[in-house]
Amino acid sequence: MCTCNYTYAGPSLLVLPLFLISIVNLFVAGPPLKTVVLDSGGSSYAASLPFMQLRVEGSQAKFQLWPTDEITHFFVITCYAPAGTNPPIYLESQVVGKKVQDMRSATKNLVSASSHPPKAGAGTEDPHSLQMLQPLLGYTEYEVTIKGFAGSEGSSSTRSAMLPAMEYRVTYVPTQFTYTQICVRAFFTFTSTCIIIAYTAAMCRTNTLLERGQVWMTALLVLLIALNDPLYIARVMVGGDQLMYSASVLGQILFSGGLFLFWLVYADGMNRSLQNVCCFYLPKLLLCLMYVVVSGLMFLLHGRVPDRITTADALASDSTQQALVATLCASLFGVGAWLSFLVARAIYRLGWKKVEYIYTEREKSFVGITMVFVILWLCGHLYRAVHGRRGSWMQLQLPFLTLTNSYLLLLTHAFWPTEASREPVRPAEGNEDDGDDGDDGAKGQGLLDDED
Repeated sequence: MCTCNYTYAGPSLLVLPLFLISIVNLFVAGPPLKTVVLDSGGSSYAASLPFMQLRVEGSQAKFQLWPTDEITHFFVITCYAPAGTNPPIYLESQVVGKKVQDMRSATKNLVSASSHPPKAGAGTEDPHSLQMLQPLLGYTEYEVTIKGFAGSEGSSSTRSAMLPAMEYRVTYVPTQFTYTQICVRAFFTFTSTCIIIAYTAAMCRTNTLLERGQVWMTALLVLLIALNDPLYIARVMVGGDQLMYSASVLGQILFSGGLFLFWLVYADGMNRSLQNVCCFYLPKLLLCLMYVVVSGLMFLLHGRVPDRITTADALASDSTQQALVATLCASLFGVGAWLSFLVARAIYRLGWKKVEYIYTEREKSFVGITMVFVILWLCGHLYRAVHGRRGSWMQLQLPFLTLTNSYLLLLTHAFWPTEASREPVRPAEGNEDDGDDGDDGAKGQGLLDDED
């Protein structure tokens, strides 16, 4: 009679939460980005919404945005000037943040942008359009001033010009999508915290605090809280904070690096004994550390560019950025190739019938669950690559978060501390015994007899 145990049922449990979160994404969260399109009739135009006001007068257009009720995280202003004017029209913009403190109004200049070529003979992809991204930084009002200038294509000298009939676009993250993210992240933060407490209590009760698998799972569960990002909720409540945002992103990078290191260490430790601890850990640690450092530098230097947003600071001619991207790709390829080799070797050895060591149920669960997790993760990134710049990454945030939490939950179940969880001693590489001798009392440690 065919039986189904956790080794085979565990990986399938990753799919059900993805189905549920997809329903939430579709019917509850809504679109991750919204765009308001305004067409001005010339140098005199006015439009008003509850969270935004636009006024065009002469050579200047001024946006006023209040992010309290509708806009979260960031907004993007895009302008399109007609290309057939002679001389051509160029645009310059400046964002000013305003905050009321103790009955006093404090202002600060934030982002500025220009569509004019930086120097003579240096053109842009579209010199008659302007786009700039402004993250929310806790101000109660944001004022965006756009000015028009006339000049020749090959010269940097300009003069003020009346703004012609133009299209203005404001793209932002709506509150409905953000509040759905808050609820989901709060739920996962609560569950991961409860799991850490229960897991630590189980390790203390069974005296398995120093076992290899339990130490790794404890570290990953702590890093999982950083991935669930409780600071996300605080950032929304205060209207945006760059320091908390940086801490959140760096915490997510640390989780990825810790997960990669766990994969390499545990998958390699399944196949050999730790005869030389330094040679075993050091290459893996250096590879994952390179990924963490390069990812952190890329974020700190260049930030994250949301979907459907093109910014001028992401230039292909930046040699530093190219070197960081190449190093990051090399580290990811190294982790993927190494892990693929280790998993392939484990799967190959699962087919051996006459060996002294057979993988335990815990290790079989690790291989199966990790394979399904990586396949689903790659499918998500493939979808993002095909549907890029359409809000796909923001739309995939909750599915990726749910997939990772489900994966860690299944691993926690597989690695749950028990009195009989002592791992067997690995034979030295290449010294496997082809004999059938085995003690029935050791079956729980991975030794099987001929009938099993």
